[in-house]
Amino acid sequence: MSASRRFLVLVCAETFAATAVLAGETGDGKSTTAATTEEQTEEYKNWIELGIGGLIINGDAAQFKQEHRMSGDVFGGIQDLHFEQAVGKDGLFSIDGHAIWDNNDYDVKLELSKPKVGYIKAGFTEFRSWYDGNGGFFPHNGGTFFPPPFPEMHIDRGEVWVELGLRLPDWPEITIRYSHEFRDGQKDSTIWGDTNLTGLAVNPTRKIIPSFRNIDETRDIVALDALKTFGNTDVNLGMRYEHSTIDDSLNMERGAGQLPPTVPPPGAQRFITQRDVNNLDLFSGHAITETRFSDSLWFTAGYSYTTLGSDIGGSRIIGTHFDANFGEPVPTLRPFDHGFINLAGTSQVDEHIFNANVLWMPLKDLTILTAFRYTHDDRESDSTFLATDSTPNVPPFTPSNPQGGAHPITPEPVAASASTDYNRFGERLELRYTGIANWLFYAEGDWEEEFGNRLEHQEGGEEAGFELLNLNEDTSFLGQKYIVGANWYPMLRLNLSAQYYHKIASYSNDINSAIHQRLVDEDWNTDDVNVRITCRPKIPTYLGTLAFVTRYDFVRTEIDSKLAVFSDADILNEEESGVITKHVITEAITWSPLARFYLQANVSYILNQTDTPANNIDLVPNTNPTVTNFRNDYWTVTSGAGYIIDDKTDFYTDYSFYCANDHFKNAAVAMPYGMGATEHTASASITRQLTKNMRLLLKYSYFNYRDVTSGGHNNYEAHSIYSGLQYRF
Repeated sequence: MSASRRFLVLVCAETFAATAVLAGETGDGKSTTAATTEEQTEEYKNWIELGIGGLIINGDAAQFKQEHRMSGDVFGGIQDLHFEQAVGKDGLFSIDGHAIWDNNDYDVKLELSKPKVGYIKAGFTEFRSWYDGNGGFFPHNGGTFFPPPFPEMHIDRGEVWVELGLRLPDWPEITIRYSHEFRDGQKDSTIWGDTNLTGLAVNPTRKIIPSFRNIDETRDIVALDALKTFGNTDVNLGMRYEHSTIDDSLNMERGAGQLPPTVPPPGAQRFITQRDVNNLDLFSGHAITETRFSDSLWFTAGYSYTTLGSDIGGSRIIGTHFDANFGEPVPTLRPFDHGFINLAGTSQVDEHIFNANVLWMPLKDLTILTAFRYTHDDRESDSTFLATDSTPNVPPFTPSNPQGGAHPITPEPVAASASTDYNRFGERLELRYTGIANWLFYAEGDWEEEFGNRLEHQEGGEEAGFELLNLNEDTSFLGQKYIVGANWYPMLRLNLSAQYYHKIASYSNDINSAIHQRLVDEDWNTDDVNVRITCRPKIPTYLGTLAFVTRYDFVRTEIDSKLAVFSDADILNEEESGVITKHVITEAITWSPLARFYLQANVSYILNQTDTPANNIDLVPNTNPTVTNFRNDYWTVTSGAGYIIDDKTDFYTDYSFYCANDHFKNAAVAMPYGMGATEHTASASITRQLTKNMRLLLKYSYFNYRDVTSGGHNNYEAHSIYSGLQYRF
């Protein structure tokens, strides 16, 4: 049966089911209309909501599922469930959850509790996220697009857990929890492969070939917390142990489609599989205190220690297919194809965090909050691997040693190590004053300082084409943020808010030794001004009520950078490397012309541009810049309307629109930048109270998405219908 026919059958089934219930009879022969007129006096503590829905998707189904988290021609199950039952005199057992098949969305929680004793909880959660496997689209000469190996992918995430809480009088509150988490499946990657089949005569290679990742991750966590009050002080002690296993891989294609007879033999198409393995053990402990000296003076402090150790492994193998074995012949291998095998290494992280906070209200209308945080972070890592490279073939040429191809060299041992040591300080001061009628004034200051050292060292790998990583640098960072603002309430129907903040982020690196160009200094200066007006004008009674919320934001960021070539002795002049300017205009309108009818609309318009001096650089033989000034302008509209038809029936409809028109085609010299897309979403729903404990929902939704950036390959149009029946008991 076709998807459209299944959808039509579903629509008819839902319609007839709703009609039968609305016009049906109760078990004693009385009409349900009469039964629902009885006054509801019983309180229902339990309920179950059953739902069923269907989809018709035309176009890129994976893109629709990724954005709206819906799947399946038909989906449904238990949308919501709650059941509770008394146990003994004062115990309580409860179940909460939902289960939607074909969306792979499951959640169940069971709890048994008894006052002055404690509780035990257990649960299971699993949900699915979809991913579109499409890569890039190159618009030159009619467009170049390579279909992905897996157009539709997904990852299932889940958790199984159990928690025990002890709540005995005069005892500390003790909580023990164990959970097993998992993440499994496939997803797309933004690390794309390359091809030169773009139709360009000069610099034809572009990275537009879709890649994907295989994900297999698990994590086991045990946590213990104890809370006890001593006089006016609460003390919380806790610890946590975590074990994680990761076995992921990145799968990427290079030289896609570059095989004879399209290109001269032996061609250049090959497949790269990079496997990342990590086994991690983490232990952390914390202590937190909160002391209330008086209603106007509170002090809190906390300390935590975390140690993390991990063992890494993996490989990067080039082959004629994904998941190839090292050593298999690869006739299309190209010179300087880098790979590695037998990766092994360890890393150790130790982190100490201390913070203290004081909340003081010296006056009735004045609140002062101060905070301090110190972090020490120490990291050490070592690794070894066998580096593989390829070198051009030499005669005599054979089918396994073709002319124009390459062959791998003998793997070369490489050892690398890295260490970092950082001290970070954070301070915060916040003031709030309400001593003037109808006014609120506030000011905030945040400061952050960081001082550290980073060392990187590598031995071997030069013959295999691996660049040296040797580095010794001292780093520092200073962050500052200052905020002032006020709220004014001149009348019941009008209030105004205004805020200004200035943010400074300064990065400075003293390079003691290095091999490659490095960033020495960079300063980010951001200014933000925003104003909000909320107005509820008085209008004639027959027009109902009206409310407006208007907001305007202006944000400007200037970026100044300074680079060093090889050492501090070759520091380049500081340059303005970017200016980001952003305007955000939003308007929200709510109108209720009748007590049972309301209209709502929100409009947002964003103007965002990044200017860079690279826009003035043309790289020979190009005649246009490869990096241009970038725009990210878009606007959105969302609206809704609700109408109470009668005391048992509600109707609701909504519509949203998104538009971005920033697609800049400079395909001759680079990949096109910017988003160009439009999206329409509309829905209508009706709910009906069938009886005093039963409610029916019917909903239809329409989706339409058009994407210029992908050349239309991400476009879709979809219809959805859903029906839910809630029964309370």
